[in-house]
Order: sequence, then structure tokens, then C-alpha cells
Amino acid sequence: MSREQTQDANRRTSISRKAAYSKAAQKRLHDARVKLGGVKARIRSATVAGQIVVNRQLEDAQRAVDANLVAAESSLERLRKSGDDAWEDLTPDVDTTWEDLSQSIKKLVAGYSEGKRQSGT
Repeated sequence: MSREQTQDANRRTSISRKAAYSKAAQKRLHDARVKLGGVKARIRSATVAGQIVVNRQLEDAQRAVDANLVAAESSLERLRKSGDDAWEDLTPDVDTTWEDLSQSIKKLVAGYSEGKRQSGT
């Protein structure tokens, strides 16, 4: 195999790996949005029904989730727009923003639970 053919094969492999990574990251983000939508709906419903006390922890958690969601979307978009040679350099950022989003969703759920305990329900 010539050097040019080897480079072309490597480029195709990189493009394929980028597409697979991007697709998996998009699915994780979609799943997180669905979960987040359900959590926010439960919080709204419980707040309206007086079953939850909205506290600072819950408010902070909601702001953090919103900020981390924007960061994760932005990070994924940068990856998708990146060149086929540079995308792998962006994966640590995508992974970090994903982890931040996951942790903030967990804190939101914990804040919801704490708010329910404070209301006595």
C-alpha cells in the first residue's frame, strides 16, 4: 500500500470514529435533556401543588444545570464542526462538559428531594 493510500485509509478511519463518537455524544445529550425535562416538570408540579419548598440549593442547581447544558451543547457543536484531524483533541472537553452536566443533574435531583423533605411531604 502506498503512503497516500495509507493516509487516505487513516483519514477514513478518523472520520468514521469521529462520526461514531459524535453520534454517541448526541444520544447522551438527548437522553440528558429528556431526563432533565422530567425532573423540571416534577419540580414545577410539586411547587405548584405546595409539595416542595424551593430553596437556594434547588435554585442554584437549576442554574448550574442550565449553564452546563449550554456548555455541553457548545462543546459538542465545536467537535462536530472540527476538522477530521483535530476532533480527537476536543474529546476531553466534550467528556468534561458531559460529566459536569451529569453531576449538576444529580444535584438538581438532590435539591428536589431536599425541598420535598423541607416541606414535609
